[in-house]
Amino acid sequence: MHKITALIASLLLPISIASAQSNIKLSTIDGVENEDLMNVLRFQGINYHKVKFSGTHLWGKDFKIVIRDFANGKLIKTYEVFDSKEDEFFKLKEQEFNFNVLVQKTPNGKAKFDFRFLGFGIVKEIALGADQKDFALKSFQAGSNEVGFPINQSQSILAFTMPYQSKGKSTQYPNLINANVPPENLGRQFKIPRYFLVDLRFD
Repeated sequence: MHKITALIASLLLPISIASAQSNIKLSTIDGVENEDLMNVLRFQGINYHKVKFSGTHLWGKDFKIVIRDFANGKLIKTYEVFDSKEDEFFKLKEQEFNFNVLVQKTPNGKAKFDFRFLGFGIVKEIALGADQKDFALKSFQAGSNEVGFPINQSQSILAFTMPYQSKGKSTQYPNLINANVPPENLGRQFKIPRYFLVDLRFD
């Protein structure tokens, strides 16, 4: 029994060390600098974030983008949007990786996610309930400030979320940066009817 425990520990140790030693940094920027373009995005109900990763540990890594769908505090479905392991072309060959995320609620009642990276685009549409509206795309870190990002571990970078009703009966969106709860617990903490987490992982 002790040998089995030691074997499992030896297998998990490299993963934990790799995550702890990652020098990858993440920053996200909400919206665009061009005011005219920003007005067009607002008119179309499009949320836009630019995501930037930097660090020498990006070199040679594969990446996976996943959307987790939560309703009434429970995970109802997980969607694998993209896995670079499916094509050698997408393996990262630089010390910087940028991509854009555009999300909107479409006229036919769906959440439409559009990921743009390395000259390609991936679109994922997910059906919403008739009473589910007023979504907003929020980041888990403040503006262009950089935060550390692990290797061999999936982590939420953005949330497309409905607002919640505060104790004063006002409607507001959760402050993801200061929420002090794991992303998957946001629905239970704030009683959010529906929200989506955009997760990313480097391997």
